[in-house]
Amino acid sequence: MAIDNSDLMGQKGSRAYWCSRVFVAAWIAYAGFYFCRKNIGWTPLPASATNHWFGSLANLIFLFSLGYTVGLFFAGWMADRYGTRITLLSGGLLSVLCTALIASGVPTGWLIGLQMLNGFGQGAGWPAVNKLFSVWFARSERAVAMAWWSTSYVLGGFLATALATALSTVSFIPISTGSRLALIVPSVVLLLTTTFFYWRTKDSPEDAGLQPIDNAAISSLTLQQGGESGWGIILRNREVQLLAVMYFFLKLTRYALLFWLPFYLLETQHSTKRSALSTASLFELVGFIGAILAVYFSDRFLKSRRYPVGATMMFAAAFVFLLHPIMSRAGWGATAVSISLIGILIYGTDSLMAAVAVLEAVPSAQAGRASGFVDGVGSVGQMLSPLLVTQFAHWFGWDSIFNLFMVCSLIAGALLATRWDKHSAYSNSIQRTVPATA
Repeated sequence: MAIDNSDLMGQKGSRAYWCSRVFVAAWIAYAGFYFCRKNIGWTPLPASATNHWFGSLANLIFLFSLGYTVGLFFAGWMADRYGTRITLLSGGLLSVLCTALIASGVPTGWLIGLQMLNGFGQGAGWPAVNKLFSVWFARSERAVAMAWWSTSYVLGGFLATALATALSTVSFIPISTGSRLALIVPSVVLLLTTTFFYWRTKDSPEDAGLQPIDNAAISSLTLQQGGESGWGIILRNREVQLLAVMYFFLKLTRYALLFWLPFYLLETQHSTKRSALSTASLFELVGFIGAILAVYFSDRFLKSRRYPVGATMMFAAAFVFLLHPIMSRAGWGATAVSISLIGILIYGTDSLMAAVAVLEAVPSAQAGRASGFVDGVGSVGQMLSPLLVTQFAHWFGWDSIFNLFMVCSLIAGALLATRWDKHSAYSNSIQRTVPATA
């Protein structure tokens, strides 16, 4: 049935409105997840000495990451099977419940179990949002949209840390009360952002009365690959395999920096707690620039080739990691510059490869599982990071952890460099399988 110009204009206007609405809701929702993720440092831990506290925190982060890893795989399947709204809402509510129960004061055994469940719920955010973007944004729009959206987990982490720091360190709030507020207030924030997302979004353009996005090409490729046949296609996808292994090393580095950079500054720079936290926050606060620069450089200068940008940024990060122990001896300014550069390079690669490149490697019917798989494998690195950091710091000193980060960055860059001259496998498949139409 023919559609007249007024119908086309109406569809275009409605689609622009809904894409903006989906973008804002997804940004707010994912930033909200970090409020119940970045407050682990304020979780009440049984500790009688500093070294014991470090070990307890490392174990707690490990167990949280274990739950998060399992949650990613489950949420990836759930997003493809049942849609993004119910997936993200379920994970958010579980995280809210667990965080609120921890704030009420529970025995150590319960604390461990609740943080694992909190991690499981937190795993719902990433696959759900990636799935949402794959069905709401056209391929030509998706990279830039996701670059700007990725500022949610960069700035969200910074805001979450700032809130927890403020609640736990202000002089007029007792320490025990502040630590509890650092859990209660973030759980309220996540409750509000999660319900806002569910209320403001739809699982697909069809649910909002709009035509599907890029549906002809996606349907053709999906049918040729066997449709929605479970995890088999994801596990056999060579590009997804490569991105997953690369993300193991990248996420190991990123999360080690997120959780342990303040302690590194306390131990090596002899900073105050407030100064260490504010300096470490540059990793995220400045890092969001990298997410935007990586996509724009890839689109404008390299014809949307993602791998050269990702590989170059990881090799550059390895060089900065090599120099950081020397730069840190030059004072606060040099340390701040080094941390900022690391943030730009790490977050630039993270956004470009773990979000954009993954969605370009699969059809939208598999976007949830592909995102869950890549992030799940990456989260094994996240899970191991606290154990590796504490052991390296104990055996070789705090500066040695930057040698670990340098090696991880070199491996990640080398993996990405193997596809230096290649566009996404999915883009090439579409060109081969979908005939041109007049």
